[in-house]
Amino acid sequence: MGDSNKAFATIQQIDKLESQISKVREFFVEFTNRVISIDKEKLKFDFNLSQLKALSAFKEDKDYTMGELSRNIQVAMPSMTEMIDGLEEVGIVERWRDPDDRRVVRVKLTEKGKKMRKEFMERRREELENIFSKLSSEDWDELIKNLEKASQILKKIG
Repeated sequence: MGDSNKAFATIQQIDKLESQISKVREFFVEFTNRVISIDKEKLKFDFNLSQLKALSAFKEDKDYTMGELSRNIQVAMPSMTEMIDGLEEVGIVERWRDPDDRRVVRVKLTEKGKKMRKEFMERRREELENIFSKLSSEDWDELIKNLEKASQILKKIG
């Protein structure tokens, strides 16, 4: 009898977890769409969520291997290749074979890509400040504390 109650509680917990994950995902998709729509008007860049995700794989102004980029945003290599293909077509990245190991493909942002990433990141920060400025300092502290706790828990199970 105890095992079925435990299984039932686990199913309820999983349902609640899925619901919360869905709400967080919806928030970030809406947030990103808001930033994209504003940036399209402001910057005259026409890009999609997939291209933005690929753009966010570039953490610094340097070249990366395709493997590094896919790990940075946690996508499979075929997906990363497709994303980079799209960015290369519009002149945001350039790629080449590593002269020391022809199996390795290296990628870096072009000047257009650097500008686009910089301006997008600035706009994203502004939008985050706009959204979260509505929180009281207590709510802000609680949000940060809970996100840190969630991160610690996810590291334990990861």
